[in-house]
Amino acid sequence: MIYEATCCCKQISITVSGIPEINGICHCDNCKKRTGSAFGMSTYFDVNSVENKTGKTSVYKFYHNELKHEQNRYFCKNCGTTLYWTVSTIPHLIGISGGCFINSLPEPSTSVTHSNKFSWVALPNNWDVQE
Repeated sequence: MIYEATCCCKQISITVSGIPEINGICHCDNCKKRTGSAFGMSTYFDVNSVENKTGKTSVYKFYHNELKHEQNRYFCKNCGTTLYWTVSTIPHLIGISGGCFINSLPEPSTSVTHSNKFSWVALPNNWDVQE
């Protein structure tokens, strides 16, 4: 399977092949702020599955205090969409914003920093929950 994700203005994109190794949502404060939503949808592929990246990105580098890792977030200089990122604790994977994919992804199956979930967010009972 080939998946393509783009920013809002379509000036940057990333294309990956295969199936996601992790497909879930994160309830940490940082992901909530990154997306402006109740959680962030994150899809991780093996870095070797990246087929193509287009456009010029800017990078936001920081230490994620809640999850205890360094992260580099690549975003569009024009529209500001965070499209993909790397995480120091999982260097073999590349994270891609789930909402940026053009084609449909499989249903997420993991909820990370679940203890920080808003009480009104309901998730399927069969998901893997990581506090």
